[in-house]
Amino acid sequence: MDLEELFGEVEKFGFDPITYQYFHQLLDKRTIILNEYVTDATVEKVYLPLKEFEEDNSTDPVTLILNSCGGSVANGFYLAQYISLYSKPLNIIVPGMAASMAGIILAGGGKNENVIRYGFPASYVLLHDGYVALESSESRTADDIMEFNKGVDADIRDFIITNTNITPEMYDAHARKQWFIKGQELIDLGMLDHLYGVDDK
Repeated sequence: MDLEELFGEVEKFGFDPITYQYFHQLLDKRTIILNEYVTDATVEKVYLPLKEFEEDNSTDPVTLILNSCGGSVANGFYLAQYISLYSKPLNIIVPGMAASMAGIILAGGGKNENVIRYGFPASYVLLHDGYVALESSESRTADDIMEFNKGVDADIRDFIITNTNITPEMYDAHARKQWFIKGQELIDLGMLDHLYGVDDK
């Protein structure tokens, strides 16, 4: 389709070009794109298409392009767990970064034989503990929030250790730090499976 035809379709359906291109890739190429903050909209843009493709009759692989600086744990951790159990071929490509919550989503494919994860030499992952803002004037409420947050941090720690090559000792050594991982270390730590332009030499 040339540009004139593309914009004709955009005008016909009332989509802006970026929205049109997203749905074109989604429907024709089985490609899902997550290149923004992880929010409640992630349910509609990522989880629902993944679920739809998992339940259809096609055996063609699904591709998730993951390029996000992270976002809400509440709106992303379920997606990481879902990917760890995904029952069809799924390729995840990190063109730039999978930071914070996006890094946890990426880790979800580590031990799933149906998932293959790709990146570039400059692609990187950022892992760190979560945090919560305490604005309550009630000390008991603040304590409850802190206790809950500690539990979520523990769940994420266990998830990353279970689904990657990161050991408890390595994870704990980087606790409360901004842990940037790139290049061959992504392969060694089980965060990626292939680096374009490196493993194909």
